[in-house]
Amino acid sequence: MNCLRCCAKSCPTINNQTAMKRKTPSRTLKWSLVTQKDIKKFLGLIILMGQTRKDSLKDYWSTDPLICTPIFPQTMSRHRFEQIWTFWHFNDNAKMDSRSGRLFKIQPVLDYFLHKFRTIYKPKQQLSLDEGMIPWRGHLKFRTYNPAKITKYCLLVQMVCESDTGYICNMEIYTAEGRKLQETVLSVLGPYLGIWHHIYQDNYYNATLLLNCCYRTKLESVGLLGRVEVYRQI
Repeated sequence: MNCLRCCAKSCPTINNQTAMKRKTPSRTLKWSLVTQKDIKKFLGLIILMGQTRKDSLKDYWSTDPLICTPIFPQTMSRHRFEQIWTFWHFNDNAKMDSRSGRLFKIQPVLDYFLHKFRTIYKPKQQLSLDEGMIPWRGHLKFRTYNPAKITKYCLLVQMVCESDTGYICNMEIYTAEGRKLQETVLSVLGPYLGIWHHIYQDNYYNATLLLNCCYRTKLESVGLLGRVEVYRQI
């Protein structure tokens, strides 16, 4: 709930950034200012959509007794939801320049959640370094394709998690900006270097150069080398 409160206060910028680039649709002609209460309802409905899957956005507000979900129209009208969705921003586009990263538009909210991940919970000694995938078929320069995976089109995320619980301690989204794998891995592991954590990883991360870096930062590493499981005390 604290996360929703912070987003309501500072993250979204609801203004005319989108309207400047496209013709204003009829549903936005009767615009009213967005309050913190509106944003909390809006974010709550988005979270609920992840638990209650529908074929289309309109189905969440359907009056058909076979598929209706009353909590959605009771919380916010579809017209109001679409208004906020159209003009919802996390950053000011006017501040974007050639030096801005590819995550510029979501960077403030991403930084906020990562800070919370790292500070509200201290993980146990055993950590897992691996990749995660966010399904995505939209148009992005850093979208990845892997025909061997069930989720073939996705955003690739390097993350370090607590082995026992799967809690995400830190992560970094791959943006295809020429950063080396070693730099990314050390950045993700950064908050947990030098305090004798045990890192479990697959052979993708078991490069000699990377293990030497772990040696210098007081890490113990367990990984796979081909078909043989190897324990390396660094």
